Amino acid sequence: MNQLGTQEQEPAQLLPAGTMLHRRYVVDGLLGCGAYGVTYYGHDEKTGTPLAMKEYFPQAIAARADEGLTLSPKNKASGSLFFLGSEMFYRQHLALTDAKGSESVVTVYDAFFENGTSYAAMERLEGVTLEQYLKLRRRRLFPDESMYIAASMADALLVVHSLNTLHYDISARSIVLCTDGSVKLAEFGAAKAGLRARRELDDAEPWLDLAAVARTLYEAMTGQAADEDDLRPHGNVPPELFDLFRQMLAADGRRVSSVFEYRHALACVELGAICPDVTVQDVQAALQYTKNNAARNRPQNDAESEQPKQPTQRRSVLDRALDAMESAVTSAPPKTAQQAKREQNVKRRIGLVYAGIVAGTLILALIVRELIR
Repeated sequence: MNQLGTQEQEPAQLLPAGTMLHRRYVVDGLLGCGAYGVTYYGHDEKTGTPLAMKEYFPQAIAARADEGLTLSPKNKASGSLFFLGSEMFYRQHLALTDAKGSESVVTVYDAFFENGTSYAAMERLEGVTLEQYLKLRRRRLFPDESMYIAASMADALLVVHSLNTLHYDISARSIVLCTDGSVKLAEFGAAKAGLRARRELDDAEPWLDLAAVARTLYEAMTGQAADEDDLRPHGNVPPELFDLFRQMLAADGRRVSSVFEYRHALACVELGAICPDVTVQDVQAALQYTKNNAARNRPQNDAESEQPKQPTQRRSVLDRALDAMESAVTSAPPKTAQQAKREQNVKRRIGLVYAGIVAGTLILALIVRELIR
């Protein structure tokens, strides 16, 4: 899959080509980097199957050892965030292994822990993301293309939700348009959502994914932000499709709350559906565009930093909230001498209590032994 992102990792932070994971998956090179992970291309040593290998690697709170492959939190304060995200990443991708062969969901072959973090071995898709497709075509999404993608997402979410998990991060970057005519849901975001929420995600509801589908398609068709409280009609969105989006984004009891309701409502929209046409040339062009964009976003030297900065891409509320939380965690103030002394006293007391418990247990065991005799 063409998963290159606009961010880059330092070479020392990446797994070198030839690295073997889980005693069978070989890393061949880099596909792309994001804020929450690194994706490599590789192959299965046992079967020869081409793979996309995803490594959970949140750059803001984790780093790789100077010598070795192990990832670890940057400091104690970020440790709980890192391990929570790694667990969420593993659990979600492990659940997705039960959906192998789905026509609308990227196939996950395996999920495992290694090098202090978690990994997923997935099929390597040949295609472009919806975001890349719109950039390549230099236009907005047509209604019939939107209907095709909407139907594919209905099939995908039926599979995902039946596995008792959610996607958590549907966007134009997680919908992949493949050269074989399929549309697949990829780039699952449980780890990202887990970091943001700092809690278990079992109470999350399916309508979150459905609302994300409506928001993504509306924005792809109009170029305007989809505000749940004020979704406005647009000339590029047919009225019947607009009504469906409004129901999916509704914040009250009128909203479409399950994938079954979504599939039924979508079937009532009388619009044709055409698969967006993606070629091998599109894949190559998107790959080159992303590489060039990544090069432009490398850290600048002092002379370059004086040049006017380009406008940054609009970021979601989720990203801004997570950034604020990570900033607070990674910039925790150093402990004062008084705080350090107080912490040392608490540890000493805990040690004394523990020693007392052990001693009491031994004495009690000796007494019981004498009584038995």
